[in-house]
Amino acid sequence: MQLKTMSRVVAAALLSVMSGCAGEEPTNAGGDVAAQESGAESQCVSRFDGINNCALGNAQLTPSEKGLNVSGLRSAKTDGVASRFARATSWTQSNEIKFGGATGVWQMDARSGDQVVSTLRVAPGKEPNTAYITPSFSGAPGGSSYRMNVYRDGVLQGTSTNPAAQMIVFTNWRDFFRWLVAVADFYELDIIINKAGEKPTAPDNVGACGWRLRSESSTFTVKLGDGKEVTGDTVEFVEEIADGHYPYNGFTGIDSKLTAEGMNIRGESFKPAAK
Repeated sequence: MQLKTMSRVVAAALLSVMSGCAGEEPTNAGGDVAAQESGAESQCVSRFDGINNCALGNAQLTPSEKGLNVSGLRSAKTDGVASRFARATSWTQSNEIKFGGATGVWQMDARSGDQVVSTLRVAPGKEPNTAYITPSFSGAPGGSSYRMNVYRDGVLQGTSTNPAAQMIVFTNWRDFFRWLVAVADFYELDIIINKAGEKPTAPDNVGACGWRLRSESSTFTVKLGDGKEVTGDTVEFVEEIADGHYPYNGFTGIDSKLTAEGMNIRGESFKPAAK
């Protein structure tokens, strides 16, 4: 089975996200949403077509020929960059991130207006060269379960189903928390197709949210639900839809918050939702 592809900027990469998920209407995100929005108003730039990038918390934005530099990333709870755009069904961002050590954290929140509909959090593991990755989806009370797909060179290596918000341990991911070149995608499953134009991996899951994380510089090892270990360069998390859920018809932004020495957004794009 070939890895599903969609419109994206050409770049080396890590992360995939999808807003416009299936599920019940999300509740207000609470917490520091108001503070984030207030911080975002302090500095905004339009470096990429149709996208308004705004600083969050202590972050500072500096456009350049190479993209958009983001500095002042002291806390993954508050500091980063908010990407706002017209209602979309897919979004892609290619990044260079300098974590500088084992304290780096990266969290991405997909938003519909001021509501968070899905989150992907990446944090350092207890052992060297490990990462803890936690996806969460709002499609069901208490969160939706999800399916994890692992690919290597575009070929599916294994898949497993996991309960809502379960953290997955990835090992043998060398230099992940020092310097990372990555691509992030957030998408709606019904617009994902295989390279050969085949149906999506989960045609019955149309409307589900999905995150895809890909690092071009190294591979990782992860254990599936049955205990089998597989090696890959791309991991995908796809929301499982239960009875009573309904699909959203688009999302309007991604918040990327980090604890890191710096981040350079090399490219960013989105696919508008149908009218």
